[in-house]
Formats: sequence, C-alpha cells, structure tokens
Amino acid sequence: EAWIDDKGVDQEGCNELLNHTAPELIGRIHKRYAMAGADLLKTNTFGTMPWVLDEYQMGERAYELSKKGAELVKEVCNEYGTQTSPKFVLGSIGPGTKLPSLGHIHYDEMYEGYKLCALGLIDGGCDVFLLETCQDPLQIKAALHACQDANEERDVQLPIMVSVTIELSGSMLIGTDATTIVTILEPFDILSLGFNCGTGPDQVKKHLKTLSELCAIPISVHANAGLPQNRGGYTYYPMGPDEFTDKQLEFTAFDGVSFLGGCCGTTPQHIQALKKAVEVLVPKQPTGSIEPSIASLFNTTELFQEPAPLLIGERSNSTGSKAFRELIIASDYEGTLTVGQAQVRDGAHCLDVNVEFAGRDGAKDMKAIMELYNQKIPLPLMPDATRVHTMEEGLKCIGGKPIINSVNLEDGEEKFHAICKLAKKFGCALVCLTIDEVGMAKTKEDKVAQAERMYEMAVNGHGIDPRNLIFDTLTFTVGSGDLEYRDAAIQTLEAIRELHIRHPEVGSTLGLSNISFGLDVNARRYLNSVFLHHCLQAGLTTVIINVKHIIPLAKMSDTDREICEELLFAPDDNSLFKFIEHFSDVSIDDEANDEAYEAMSNEEKISKLLLDGDKERMIPLVEEARHEIHPDTIVNEILIDAMKVVGELFGSGQMQLPFVLQSAETMKTTVDYLNPHLTKQEKETDTTLVIGTVRGDVHDVGKNLVDIILSNNGFKVVNVGIKTDLQEYLDVVEKQPIQAIGMSGLLVKSTAVMKDNLEAMTEMGMTIPVLLGGAALTRSFVDDFCRPIYKGPIFYCRDAFDGVIAMSRIEKYNEDNSVGLDTRLAGDMVEREEKVKKEVVIPPFEQIKMPEIAEVPTPPFWGRRVLQKDDLDLDMIFNWVNQRTVIKFHWGYKSKGMTKEEYQKLLDKTVYPAYERLKKEFIEKELFEPTIIYGYYPCRSSDQELYLFDETQGWNVDANANREPLDKIIGNAVGTFSFPRQGRKPHRALSDFFHHERHDVMPLTCVSAGPKFSAYEKELYDAGKYLEYNMVHGFSVELAEALAEVAHKQIRLDMNIA
Repeated sequence: EAWIDDKGVDQEGCNELLNHTAPELIGRIHKRYAMAGADLLKTNTFGTMPWVLDEYQMGERAYELSKKGAELVKEVCNEYGTQTSPKFVLGSIGPGTKLPSLGHIHYDEMYEGYKLCALGLIDGGCDVFLLETCQDPLQIKAALHACQDANEERDVQLPIMVSVTIELSGSMLIGTDATTIVTILEPFDILSLGFNCGTGPDQVKKHLKTLSELCAIPISVHANAGLPQNRGGYTYYPMGPDEFTDKQLEFTAFDGVSFLGGCCGTTPQHIQALKKAVEVLVPKQPTGSIEPSIASLFNTTELFQEPAPLLIGERSNSTGSKAFRELIIASDYEGTLTVGQAQVRDGAHCLDVNVEFAGRDGAKDMKAIMELYNQKIPLPLMPDATRVHTMEEGLKCIGGKPIINSVNLEDGEEKFHAICKLAKKFGCALVCLTIDEVGMAKTKEDKVAQAERMYEMAVNGHGIDPRNLIFDTLTFTVGSGDLEYRDAAIQTLEAIRELHIRHPEVGSTLGLSNISFGLDVNARRYLNSVFLHHCLQAGLTTVIINVKHIIPLAKMSDTDREICEELLFAPDDNSLFKFIEHFSDVSIDDEANDEAYEAMSNEEKISKLLLDGDKERMIPLVEEARHEIHPDTIVNEILIDAMKVVGELFGSGQMQLPFVLQSAETMKTTVDYLNPHLTKQEKETDTTLVIGTVRGDVHDVGKNLVDIILSNNGFKVVNVGIKTDLQEYLDVVEKQPIQAIGMSGLLVKSTAVMKDNLEAMTEMGMTIPVLLGGAALTRSFVDDFCRPIYKGPIFYCRDAFDGVIAMSRIEKYNEDNSVGLDTRLAGDMVEREEKVKKEVVIPPFEQIKMPEIAEVPTPPFWGRRVLQKDDLDLDMIFNWVNQRTVIKFHWGYKSKGMTKEEYQKLLDKTVYPAYERLKKEFIEKELFEPTIIYGYYPCRSSDQELYLFDETQGWNVDANANREPLDKIIGNAVGTFSFPRQGRKPHRALSDFFHHERHDVMPLTCVSAGPKFSAYEKELYDAGKYLEYNMVHGFSVELAEALAEVAHKQIRLDMNIA
C-alpha cells in the first residue's frame, strides 16, 4: 500500500480495484518480489469477496477482480519462472470484514462469496489457494468448502494452504488458540497450516512450537516485519531485512516448517535476504500428532479422558427435557443458553443439543440455538437431529469440531451415507447407533454386527478417521418389568467390552439414563451411577448424562450397590420390586454445595466470594487466610485476578451490572480491612488516570463506574467531577504524575467538547494517552474526528472494563516502551458499515409547508407557574415511574442468560423489595423534593425557526388577530428555536406544527426531583456502597422523567387536548 501511495494512485480504499484500474502498477510490484526470489507470489485479491466489495458498491465484481488478480501474477510467473526454478500463483483469500461466529454474516453467504473468488482465481491461472489472516474457524470452513467445490466444478485439484492470525492475546481474534485450530482443521485435506500477520516473528515462535508438536502436515509462516508500532499516526514495522531473516531462520529448527515468507512490512529486500538464507536448507518433515479430540470455538477436549469418561451433558434436549422444550416453544433462545451454561458449571465436557419435535421448524431452531452456543458455550457441541437438513443447518453455525449425534441404518444406507458426507465435509466426530432396518439391536451379537457394518462404510467408504467414530450400543430399560429386556444391561455391557477389544481406537458412548427409564427420579441416580461404573470398566469412553446426577460409589452403602447390581446383572422375578422398595423413600438435595466450597483452597474461596459479591463471608475468610497468605498477595494477585474475571464475565454478558458492583464493593471492603496489614511501600509512580465529565455535562454515573472498576483493579484514579474544563485536567497533570486523561460525557454535544480539548492539547504539544467514553460517543466519531487531530494515543472505551484494558496497556508500555502502544479495544474490532450518504435536496419551504387549518388552543394563563412538593401527590408521581426502565436500564437487572423462572425469582426476591424499600426511604428521608415549572408563551414559526415572545406584551391569540408580518415583530422575540428538517419526505421540521402567519402558543416545562439526591448519591459513593449508589441514581433519574410526564399531562388537560 505504501508503494501504491508513493505512485499517487487513487486506490479509493480498495486495493483490489487496482487489478483493473492500474494493472501495470500491480504487475510491477509482483515483478519486484519475483526478482527478489519469491517462489510463490500472492495475488492482489485479499479482499475480493462480495461482502467486502459491497462496501465500495462493487460486490458484483468479485469474480472479475479475482480472475484479473490471478492473471497478473500468472504473467509474472511465466516471465520469471524456469523449468528448474518455477514460480507459482498463490491465490490470496482473506477473512473479509465479517466474522460468522459473531453473527456478522451467515455461513451460506460467506460460502457463496468465497466460491466466486475461488472460481475467478482458478480461471485466472491460480496454482494454490491461500486462505490467509484467518480469524474465525467457521470462516475457514466456509472458505475450504468453497474452494473444494470450485475445484470440483472446474475439474481441477488446486491444493489449499491455511494461515491463521494469532493476536498478542495468544489466540485468534475470535478466541481460538493454536491447539484448538489444529484440532478443528486436522480432519480437512489441506496442503499446509501456519501463521501470518497479527504480530512479529518473536511472538509467533511459541505458537509455532505448538503447531510443530501437533501438526502432521507442512507448516507455513509468513510473519510481519516485527510488531507494528504507531509512530505519529502511521504504522511502522521495525525489523530490517537482516533481523527479519535471522528470526525466520530460527523457525527452520521446528519439524514441519516448509514455507517461509513475509507479510505486512516486508519489502522485496526482506524476501531477497530470506531467499538467500534458506535456499540451501531442506525442510524437516512433519512429525506432529494430536490425540483424538473435539473442540469448541475456544478449547480442545480429548475424546479419551483420563480418567474416563468424557461427560456429555444431556439437558439441552427437547426430547428428554420438558423445560428445554418449553423454552424452544416460546422461542426463548437466550433461555436455552442458560440451560447450556448450567451444564458447563456442573462439569460437563461436551453438550448434546437436540431441538427437534413435532410442530416446530427444527432447522430454524437449530440455527438460532447453535449460533448462541457456538459463541457463548466454551465446550464442544454435539448437534443431535434426525433430519439431515436440520443437522446441516446446525453444523453451518459451529466453528469448533463437534460430534454428530447420530447416524444409524434404521432408514437404510441412503441416509447413513448422507450423514457420513456431512461428518467428512465439516470435520466432525460421529456417533454410530446400533440400529438397522429391523430395529434397535437387543443382543450383544447384533450390536457388534451392526457396529462393524457401519465401521466398514464410514471408514472405508467415506474415509472417516476411525478415531473420530464413537459407537453407541444403546440400552433398553431394566425398569419396565418386561422379561424381554431383563438382561438389557448385560447385553449392552458385553457389546461395549467386545467392541473395545476389536477397535480400541474407536470411542464409545451411551445414553446412560435409558437404563433406568420409568423408575423413581431419585432411585434412578443410584442405578445409573452403578451401571456407569461397570460400563467404564468394560471400556466405555463417553457418556451422555446429567452430570449433577452422578453419585460416587463411595457415597453409597454396600446394600445400595448390591441391590442395583442385582437388578442390572443377576435379575430374577423379585429384583425390580426389591429395588423399588429399597429406594422408595430416598431423596437427594441438589443444593448441597457446601461440601464443594469447603474442599476449595483459601485462594479459591477468596476468588469465589469476590465473584459472588459475598462481603459477609469474605472478611472472616481473609482474617483466617492472611496468616498463611501474605495480605499483599491476597490483594495484588488473588483479588485483582478475580476482578479481571469479573470484567471478562461482564464483557461477555455473563455477569450483569448489579453483580459487578457487588463484587467491586466486596473488593473495596476487603482491601480496607486488610489495609493495616499491607506493606507500606510506595511505587515511584502509580499508573494514574485523571477522569472527569467534560465541560457542560453534569452526568457522572458512567464516569464514577470507571472510577470504581479501575480503583478495584489496582489503578489510581483522580476523579475531578463533572463539567470539567480542560484546564482542570491540566492542573492535575501539572501537580502529580498522570499517565492518562479520561474524558466522559453522556450528551452528543460532549463529543464536540472532547474534540475541542484534543485540538487544544495538540496545540500545546501534548501526547499523553487519552481515554474517551460515553453514551453518545461512537467509534466512527473517534476515528474520523478525534484520532486525526491528536498525536498521542487515543482509546475508544465502550465501558469501564475497556478502561481497565487501556490502563493495563499503558502501564505495560511505560514499563517497556520498546514496542508500540496498541490502542485497539473491542469497540475497534467491530467493523464499520461505511455508507455513502446520498445528497438530500430539500424543496423550498413554500412547497412543503403545512396548511393552517388547526385551531390554536387557548391556554388557561400566560407566563409560568411553579408546583412544589406540597402541591403534588407523591404517590401519584411514583405511579408514573417506568419501573421496567429503572430495573433493566438503570439498575442493569436483565433477563439475559436466565430462564423466565430464574429471572422472576430474582425480581421477586431481590429487585422488587429493593424498589419498594427505596420508595419508602425517599419519602421518609425527604430526599424527594419535586418541582415542576410550566407555562405558555406566544410564538410564531418561520421555516425551520420558532420565535418565542414575552407574554407580558398582551398578545391576543384569536384566529383573526396578530397577522402582522413576522419581519415587523421579530425584534420583539425573546428566544429562537431552530429545528432541522427530515432528510426524507415529507421533510418535516417541528416548527411546521406551529402557525407561521399568525401567533400560536408554545407550552414549556422544566422539572426536578430535588437537589438532595446528588448529595445522598455522593455520600453512598464515598462510603463504597456502589450498588446502592447506582440504584438511588437510576431511580431518581426516572422520578424526574415521571415528573416530566405529569407536567405534560397537565398541559394536555389545560389545553383541552388530553
């Protein structure tokens, strides 16, 4: 891009367009790299996907620009390649601007777009596909499928290289680490797997070691020329050709590294130096291997657990769980997520997800739920469906490596083959049920025979790795009393044992609860647990079960176990009755969590209580713990780390604001308690932020939340309050060491103040880091109007926890400024939707003005009136308060991640009592002192202006009076409102609703809930009662809104328009 800029070519932000508009320039660039010695030359097609080109209104040119990009490189390869040293066209396919796992784009749209690119590259002479800078495994799958299908359509076999980008966090942008990406891509037929972009060679090295240990295919690395730095607003890559080459040479020590090259910041000189250094080397062969595994979007889980089994949660199942089915019926997909998250907490390794039942669109439900689970469940998934289409829709939403549940021969081989094709296409493990055209196998012999038949077809017919197969030998219940199924447990157990001997590389599973179907719910847990024990001894590797319902054998009496074993393995006519009678009065307390808590270490207990916001139990705990753990360690390591977890949970939507504040209160209380025991040593400089709400803005809750969260994450905060002039910030900077300035504001006009402040700071030569945040602030405003005018780092912070990340980076940068300060936060990762604004042509006022047909209402008085506490009915005002807004918006109690029942329980137990308590407190403490000022004033409109006049001038608002031309009386106006017009027809402005040829009436209101709330809120804030502070503020704001509604209602009554 730098070369393109130097040539003075208008690239319009779309480099790929230059394949058409400046092919000679692009060709010269390719030639420079060919002459430098590159063997594989990348095409200029990184962003030729339709959804990227759509941003430039060129989506339909995806195929054309891809083909042209390949043709340009092909010409260079033909010119500079020889028989002994050929050069190859490497078709570059980037990630685009949208991540499917975050819901930006669906797999189908991504697949179709990638296929267009792939076809264009093939037709242009491409030799190898390169999927590079990959950021989301689901995006990789869509691109792989597109390239494979394009190959088939053109009857060619272009190999596919995959290169992912690992961020400084140690994972892909979506959160996938190196081990997990190997797990996900291991089943796919690709030429190589490697890394590019994101970081420099130093950062790549440790992840390359992981790849070398796990990968059985060649590895590629084309790194940046060092970690990118921000120098004066420009990206700078610090590594020269020699240093870059030395770093790359270190990679050749790893087994499997076969392709080396350059990404951002690497010039032909870098490639020339690298080529000279490596041309005499022979790559080491790949020797890596990975255990049979499955994966979520984020983590890898081995299929063969030690100790066994791999636990598969069964509660996200519409067939087996009435509660889950009812959530689907209500389309409460967020509620289904709660069911999944509960199983994560209970210790499941993988989740079975079945959504199909009569009367529902299973494919639609599967898509909606899998999209949620893929994003927010950290465990591998097992989509469970009987319809092939439903299964495929689910797989299109899963970025990890799932298990398909399941395939069988009940409907013959056609459906079996269809499911196997999906397993092969999407790289899945596959459960094989022992059911054939006759029905469910009952005996050991039939179970084994059916399993062998499916093994043969799946492995030898479809090329599925046997390590990705899982046999489910199924079981009938022993609780029915039916003689035919009395030995069901024995037959299932022996089938598991036999298949484990024959195929030790193949896994096995069982829907465990089927063995006890029909029996008492509590008794079933005993029988299931005993049967599981014996199945594991026979070789069972996974089990589908409600993890909470497993009872350790050590907790059973000998009699409990013997009665279960008799029913399972030595049944007679009395075994079932004996079992039922023995367990008839057993009960199990699911809420017995104390034992688990007591088993924790003190470090774990402290972390848990902070996450729970449990101040009451925390103080006795730290008093005990401080004698074995130094108080400095408790604060600086355990508590600070736990608060970071709080931030992560809040950022991912798993913890709501009230609970964040409870944790912050617990943190402050604990630190205050330990303060006398902390080591009294001052750092030379604390990492300190001065923060304030900018000039003209009185809103301070958001700013104070930042203060709370930062202070409880180990940073120092100087809070200069509201309506902060720039000089107030600067006074603090002059008096003490300050590492960053934070500007906050709720109002739109506050963003303009931030911009003005930055301009002034630039004129002063300041470059101190600045954190910007507030409800009206947007990433685009920061990018377009703030960053260009300020030379220092600017962080766009969407919430308080972005502030923590920003200050952490500033702290690390101050400790080691050898690398640049990365100002990109989560809000910067969201792709901007650049829209071309159409020029709006507004017709002349005479063409759009409204006819004057409405009668002018007659006000009961002119001027203003004041209503105070004694004039108002306080109970009536409380009735006007929007309780839902108080609870959900201000207090932050939202239903996300909860079932309806759980949310209602939270409201009834915690929220509504707090609401009533505060109502009572506001009145008893006389905090609520309402005031309403309202009145009526003569006015006249003119186009977009509305002129206000003094009521003392004795205006007569009769329909036939006061028709003097406006220009003769405009000098008497005491105020003017200017209202913008709509950008679309009919181009209305608020002024149009008032008469423009004669006088009209303008009602005005001003309300206040009283001055005492601010003082009371400050008192709570200073005392560290953060949750109460937030609740009082939110309630008082809505009281003011209620007063506005009351005033509005009064005006409508006065004007006879109610």
